[in-house]
Amino acid sequence: MRHFRNTVLPLLLFGVFFGGALLDAAPVRLRSIWAAGRRSVHLLDAASGLGATVSRSAAQIALSRGKERLVFYPDRRYAAFNSVRVNLCYPLLMQKTNPYLAKVDYDNLLVPFLGTRLPYKHKIGRIVIDPGHGGRDRGTAGQHLQEKTITLNLANRVANILRAYGYKVELTRTRDATLSLGARSAYANKRGADLFVSIHVNSAADRSVRGIETFCLTPEGAASSNSGKPVASRYAGNAKNPNNFLLAYHLQRAMLLQTRASDRGVKFARFAVLRDIRCPGALVEVGFVSNRSDEANLGSAAYQDKLARGIAAGILNYHRSLSR
Repeated sequence: MRHFRNTVLPLLLFGVFFGGALLDAAPVRLRSIWAAGRRSVHLLDAASGLGATVSRSAAQIALSRGKERLVFYPDRRYAAFNSVRVNLCYPLLMQKTNPYLAKVDYDNLLVPFLGTRLPYKHKIGRIVIDPGHGGRDRGTAGQHLQEKTITLNLANRVANILRAYGYKVELTRTRDATLSLGARSAYANKRGADLFVSIHVNSAADRSVRGIETFCLTPEGAASSNSGKPVASRYAGNAKNPNNFLLAYHLQRAMLLQTRASDRGVKFARFAVLRDIRCPGALVEVGFVSNRSDEANLGSAAYQDKLARGIAAGILNYHRSLSR
């Protein structure tokens, strides 16, 4: 049996956009409960405070504002942000007919996505792209391809596109060299990176599994997507939690639009390469070499171009979104 303790959080939202204008922030009555070992806030109160309209059925609760549409599912640990699957830190909790979103998801996903982006705006001039693996570490391998080769090819393609837009782009490795995980984040920090994107390729025992997924660092106190156990540890990368999510979302959406690949969602993980970076960052898994169709695509120069354009577009869209 669930035990709930209801409270009201006197919260000051950052502001809401109507017709392109930013209205002054106003106090919002945001009901909250303590249940299942965490604080959760009333989703409908949150929607009201962020200027979103709500439509709901027994199967889903949809929030809409302008072109943005978010769909939440009772007792499910995922949502759809503009049709992109987003894995929540915790399932949407139902108390009778009242939906409650974990406070960590409210703070790091919902408010950054629907509210003003001004608190998250930052300079983006230097971008570090990290081709996963390399040298003695080949990464995963399919029947014909090795991860370390795919990631380097993709990183170079992404870098060329971004440089054409005026960004300073550096790669953690420019050849088939062995590089530790710690050295990759240290390189980004040393170079003063404003954004960090690590490129990887997936593999699974089930060869039918395919598609693209994008990871950002799990917020402190939350459970990673592949775990139900919360971890309290806070890393340097957690200072940018909302930006990490926004970057991951834009990367995932843009790659899907370019490739029409299967959407495996935006996810959270405490990957070592993301923990110590001092700028917003994300890690993309661009396909499964264990899947025959994905491997064939990843071996195609035309498909690699689509992926590269998707990653670059995700970075550009993230940058542009911060001025909203």
